[in-house]
Amino acid sequence: MIKNVTGLTNGGVWRLIDIWGITAEKGSFIMATILVLGGGYAGMRAIKFLQREVPSEDDIILVDKSGTHAEKTNLHEVAAGTIAPDRITYEINDVIGNRVTFIQDAVTNVDVDQKQVTLKNHEPISYDYLVLALGFQSETFGLKGAEENALPMDDLETSEAVYRHIEERVKSYAQTQDPNDLVVAVCGAGFTGIELLGELTQSLPKLQTRYNTPAVKLICLERSPAILPMFDKSLAEYAMQFMAKHNVEMRLGSNIQEIKPGAVVYTDSQDEQHEQAANTIVWTVGVSGSHVIADSGFDQRRNRIVVKDDLSIEGHPEVFVVGDVAAVMDPESKRPYPTTAQIALAAGAQAAKNIGLKLRGRETRPFVYKSVGTVASLSDRDGIGEIFSSKRKVKGYPASALKKVITDRSILESAHLSTVFSKGRFDLYH
Repeated sequence: MIKNVTGLTNGGVWRLIDIWGITAEKGSFIMATILVLGGGYAGMRAIKFLQREVPSEDDIILVDKSGTHAEKTNLHEVAAGTIAPDRITYEINDVIGNRVTFIQDAVTNVDVDQKQVTLKNHEPISYDYLVLALGFQSETFGLKGAEENALPMDDLETSEAVYRHIEERVKSYAQTQDPNDLVVAVCGAGFTGIELLGELTQSLPKLQTRYNTPAVKLICLERSPAILPMFDKSLAEYAMQFMAKHNVEMRLGSNIQEIKPGAVVYTDSQDEQHEQAANTIVWTVGVSGSHVIADSGFDQRRNRIVVKDDLSIEGHPEVFVVGDVAAVMDPESKRPYPTTAQIALAAGAQAAKNIGLKLRGRETRPFVYKSVGTVASLSDRDGIGEIFSSKRKVKGYPASALKKVITDRSILESAHLSTVFSKGRFDLYH
């Protein structure tokens, strides 16, 4: 909370009085605590801008359950084993600077009425301003057996577990001779599912060669009759052609009913029931915001809070919600924008700017968002994308290269140029 700090010169005191319009005694001033929850795209971007936007005397605290930031738009590469985990991560303490206090812990409750956050292993933290950026989790929609029998891709740890599981099953085939050890079923053909399938077309043949097995069968089950509706139809068709070329069996119109140990139960477009046996089942059907949102009693839907136009929440102008836990309304469609890294980075910056404005006694500014484009990778050298500013469609290697540019840009926006040189995706950095 706000606290008294002594030792400033009178000039420093009067500067604060002039900025905030506060009453201060000689030799003391009021200092604010700004708390950021979550070290993902939105949280790290907010931290970067807060250090520019708020007075240097203010406390900035970052809480994240991991000491590592992961570029989550690249988790599919880790899950497929096509990239080492350390290539998509950096240590939070390496980039936040000395001014920020970092606490590695899990958030268990956010009490906006008391302006207090409860942590799993530390004392509660009180704040004056809060940036809530807790990120996403897999959403099973209550489907029977999904949590117990399918592998999620929530974070770096679960994505690494996917690849370990796949490799273990392929390796064990020599002893088991179980054909289902050589079947990988991906549930969902959204962004994550399609990008994972693309990477698996590159890594599975290598596992087959390494362990001298027959070809690994790759199957995707998707309820919709088409994939990637956010793209132009011609680009979605290109992605389908890529899958066919690489022997990926795309079972569109498959409504998944249950995940059994070693099998996906689904109905087809004729409402006939089937079971697809597979000893690796990966769940990419959907995500929601962090469960902490519902646990804390927020008015939410799928753990997302509808925010005002300045990214604050109704009744609490000191609380800003960004990233996967925010429902930012598109004024044109009257629907929430899709939760992407692009909007998370932009919102994190705007939340920090608005806190800076409030600390200076000024009005906050509305968050204005315009997507610059969308890209989905199909492998390290293939992909599809749209650049909205030029209304240009790209596919093949140019789309793959554009995805690398976007990844490097997100690293720059959440960290530093030196981080791009050490973690960037183009070979010229290494």
